[in-house]
Amino acid sequence: MKVPAYDYVVLGSGIAGLTFALHAAGHGRVLVLCKTALSDTNTAQAQGGIAAVLDPADSFEQHVQDTLEAGAGLCDEAAVRHMVQEAPTAIRWLQGMAVAFDEAETGEMELGLEGGHSHHRIVHVKDHTGRSIQQALEQAVLQHPNVSVWEHQMGIELLTDSSSTGTFCYGVQVLDTHTRELRSLQAQAVVLATGGSGRVYQYTTNPSIATGDGLAMAARAGAAIRNMEFFQFHPTALNQPGEEVFLISEALRGAGAELVLPDGSHFMHLYHPLESLAPRDIVARAVLSEIQRHQSPCLYLDVRHLPAGQVRQNFTSIYHKCSTMGIDVEQQLIPIVPAAHYQCGGVQTDLNGRTSINRLYAIGEVACTGVHGANRLASNSLLEGVVFARNAAAHVASLSASEKIWVAPDAPVHCFGSLTEDILLDVNDLRIRLQRLMWERVGIVRTKEGMENCLAALAKLQIEVDTIRERAGDHQEVLELQNLMTVASCILRASLERKENVGGHFVEETAVISLPL
Repeated sequence: MKVPAYDYVVLGSGIAGLTFALHAAGHGRVLVLCKTALSDTNTAQAQGGIAAVLDPADSFEQHVQDTLEAGAGLCDEAAVRHMVQEAPTAIRWLQGMAVAFDEAETGEMELGLEGGHSHHRIVHVKDHTGRSIQQALEQAVLQHPNVSVWEHQMGIELLTDSSSTGTFCYGVQVLDTHTRELRSLQAQAVVLATGGSGRVYQYTTNPSIATGDGLAMAARAGAAIRNMEFFQFHPTALNQPGEEVFLISEALRGAGAELVLPDGSHFMHLYHPLESLAPRDIVARAVLSEIQRHQSPCLYLDVRHLPAGQVRQNFTSIYHKCSTMGIDVEQQLIPIVPAAHYQCGGVQTDLNGRTSINRLYAIGEVACTGVHGANRLASNSLLEGVVFARNAAAHVASLSASEKIWVAPDAPVHCFGSLTEDILLDVNDLRIRLQRLMWERVGIVRTKEGMENCLAALAKLQIEVDTIRERAGDHQEVLELQNLMTVASCILRASLERKENVGGHFVEETAVISLPL
């Protein structure tokens, strides 16, 4: 029996993947695979913070109830309670990893407020919390003798087999996107920490890597997928036509920013008692509705009433981004539009990150632990990544010898096929068509007719995608397109099956107008 070089293979290097690696390295050899660079993650782009009950005036019960309410009653309450109770420990661990959260004048951690929260409980590092966490965890991983990091390695398919106890995963096939070598890596456990799939939509706050690779691989392997109809759209992305979408953190509204119409008047009181701090699905639909009603390219955030220097000091990334566009936030309104932001569903797991396939784990945004239900509460996602990654790392240590089933490894082979300029143009065209189709038919507001038309259109697109893959072979761009097609199918079919409007899934009779970004 040939023993593989690594006990655990982790796909993804965000907060969930690196947290798992650091904990699992205490009882095994860990390999972290990054599709691009180690620091190219959704985590690194997270502006907000992490929710945790740290104020004596707050309580676990209030955090639980806020999460359940945001999730529209479809959360797994046991998972929510577990996450909330583990939150203070998660924060302390991150502090031990040298994450320096902002402090108030009292010396205690400064606690912010975001939409859907009944209490100030968001710990943060200015408006670049994710980047600070990413840097701290990267440094720890790179210094750990039991963790190896391979960059530019894209997972293609999970390696699975069947036994008397069901399907099990024994490894993953990966593509070196630089050398175009294919290799099969085996492990005692495979951990998906590949993040979300926002790039399935035309407008998204997600980075270019967020193409749903892990979810697509799991779906093709037969893993249970859950709640994919619940995609969260962030209501406040900076409106800059023709440019990559830039997120305006909800923490800015928590600090007092108000959503306003083009004439500067307020409108959110017409939609929810919490007004600009209502749950994101409600705010996103309200913004879209008012954009359409006023036939305006965008709405606005008003921070002009905040104390002088507050945005410049506490929201440095947002302040400087607006400045580069010629917007003085202390004197001018900030133009905003909604954009796809967070995948609330994913690969179904238990509290230990276990999927329906033995020895395959999923953590972070790719997973559906049940804590988000129909709509994620702000700043629960980074928390979820830490809590359930720690659980998964503890669980893999308990795998029995009988579960360590190995097969002979495959030698690396070179991937043939050429990605010509013509094929690349075709790939980009198909991707744009898919993203526009999903935005217009399965976006913020949906119609039954639109989704049914989308189903037929996806079937035709899939034929074209299959043809291109046959011509080009395994290239990153082609594989990502295939994965986006798989994700789109999961979202669409789940949306068609969901009969009631709840959380991020909203169906009406009239068609949706595209946002003029």
